[in-house]
Amino acid sequence: MLPWIHRRSRRNGRARCRPNLTGVESLETRALLANTPLGHSLPDLIISGFAGPAASWGGPIQVTVNVQNIAAGSQPEPFNQQAGATSDSDAAASQVSVYASTIPRFTSHAVLVSEFNVPALTQNNLEQVSQTITLPNRPAGFPGDGGRVYLFFQANSNGAIQEYNTKNNFSGPSRVFIEAPLPELSAVALDVPPVMQPGDTINPTIRIANFGTAATNLQGPVTVDLVASVTPGFGPGSSILGTYTVANIPAASTSASQVQITGDTNLNPQSNIVTINGGIITLPTSPAKYYIGVVIDPQNKIKQLQSVGGFRAGHSPFSLAHVVGPPITNLPPAGVQPSGTVVTGNVFPFPASNASIGMAN
Repeated sequence: MLPWIHRRSRRNGRARCRPNLTGVESLETRALLANTPLGHSLPDLIISGFAGPAASWGGPIQVTVNVQNIAAGSQPEPFNQQAGATSDSDAAASQVSVYASTIPRFTSHAVLVSEFNVPALTQNNLEQVSQTITLPNRPAGFPGDGGRVYLFFQANSNGAIQEYNTKNNFSGPSRVFIEAPLPELSAVALDVPPVMQPGDTINPTIRIANFGTAATNLQGPVTVDLVASVTPGFGPGSSILGTYTVANIPAASTSASQVQITGDTNLNPQSNIVTINGGIITLPTSPAKYYIGVVIDPQNKIKQLQSVGGFRAGHSPFSLAHVVGPPITNLPPAGVQPSGTVVTGNVFPFPASNASIGMAN
């Protein structure tokens, strides 16, 4: 190249002398297992978890963790060929640590609140473990009653297992409301026939939930009344159809759940919901129309929270009111089987859901 040629042209000329790689196909990227020189994968634990929706400082709370070993050995292991031999991709029993944080992000300011063990995990396997732990007394800087904290779970927290990747050993946050150690009771179901007339014989089923942070047996048994009232409220002129005593209703803090269910929507009720089989009851024959409903703790012996984490249970003294009457011509009374009918399966009476809910705890 001659000296008077522009410098940019000289650079371009040199660039053209280099190989042009634009037409060469690049190799695809691969995510390989963590293989040792002997040709096998290391275990790799990941974790997720959830806890009871509310708890008290110094009180119990149930947590549930899902610990998964995502390792999968794809090569023969020379020293693990005998029958029944374990793989080097398997994880031995390990430890889970539970941390509390004031924000939904794990930081160095998180406080260790508990530790527990989980069993060994073979490769590509999962284990769910539930554990009731006790929160410490309120740490400095953490909110009191009415606040919220976030629980995090760490797999293999003591480093007992050699893993491929330890950066994925933390779970996401599980929100927990902090409340005083008191129950919060609400009637969540009253199963009765969909149509009732005065004088019918029924077999009611009642479900009572405790959304609070303490079991009711700390204050004594809970009284629940099934009441008939001439108005949708409970007041003078109401009559008690049945009185039931429940020895204990566990707290929601000891029932870990991913989503707080405040109604009666689960096929298998959580431990903080008890079921009362009301037995055979004959409804009053008058007046022609009235209401039946549930009254919890009619004498106000149980001190309650009033609200939990923004959720306020219905504190109407007359819950889940159902209409009785007026009489309908030519309709058989509920709970009475017409004569001459062959009955198979469930017999009357049966709940509105067509399936018996069960007995009281």
